[in-house]
Amino acid sequence: MALATSMRLSTPLPTINTEEKSTTIIPSSPPISTSSITNNNLTRLYKYSQETEIKSYVDPNGTIHQYRQSTERALLAQRKIFLRKKLGEGSFSSVREGFDIFHQYKVAIKIVDTQRASKDFQEKFLPRELDIWPRVNHENIIKMYDHFIECGKIFMILEFASQGDLLTYVQRVGAIPEQKRTLWSYQLCNAVKYLHELELVHRDLKLENLLLDINDNMKLCDFGFSKDVLKCKEYLSKTYCGSRAYVSPEILLGLPYDAKKADIWAIGVILYIFVTGVMPFKEDKNNQLILKQIKRIMLI
Repeated sequence: MALATSMRLSTPLPTINTEEKSTTIIPSSPPISTSSITNNNLTRLYKYSQETEIKSYVDPNGTIHQYRQSTERALLAQRKIFLRKKLGEGSFSSVREGFDIFHQYKVAIKIVDTQRASKDFQEKFLPRELDIWPRVNHENIIKMYDHFIECGKIFMILEFASQGDLLTYVQRVGAIPEQKRTLWSYQLCNAVKYLHELELVHRDLKLENLLLDINDNMKLCDFGFSKDVLKCKEYLSKTYCGSRAYVSPEILLGLPYDAKKADIWAIGVILYIFVTGVMPFKEDKNNQLILKQIKRIMLI
């Protein structure tokens, strides 16, 4: 039985977190296969690295100015990465497949256009993501190998998860077989336990942010709503984060909430879906049915 149609997201793997906003690890420094770094590949890299595109802007007097800047493919080629197909897209960001010719492995590249992003995202959420994601190191969390800022865009070089996300998986097969759901439940809880022990919270746990690697191991991704509890003045969170089908009662009711407990609530929703293949709560546009069910739960 697949997820209810109202809960499906139209964008496939991987989903970009929009606030308007992937067990075997690939080593961060694997052996270099010099035989694969051919003259032909180096020639292609050099060619791509020289690409430019025409951009324009309007000054306060209304005059249009044009200029040239390096393309996304050029900026990545300068770092010995081939840019490949698009995997997903959000309002101001996209995820592309890439290939690191120096280390000889596939990567996922999250590209954020800061000129299109909201001020709140640029000043609050993006700095947190770039602070937290690179310093987490766990077998069930997608690694960020590197990131850089060029031409008003932020490029995040990430571990590649070849088997897609769990939303797509559940929509295809329905309830997850016991052996797999036992493994993935353990891996999810293990990853979140690791974060919480570091006083980090994710705040956007959902099927779209759970990816599968080539060995079918589950890996958590997307730290766009994450927060370092120790760096915050107040322990309770007040920002509405996450997807409403997964958020805790306090968040839906607009109350301050314990972000660690909100993560645990979201885990409960995910585990329910693992077993049944459907959401625990039916959803409507105004959240009225969800709120009624939550109020009933809180009275038990």
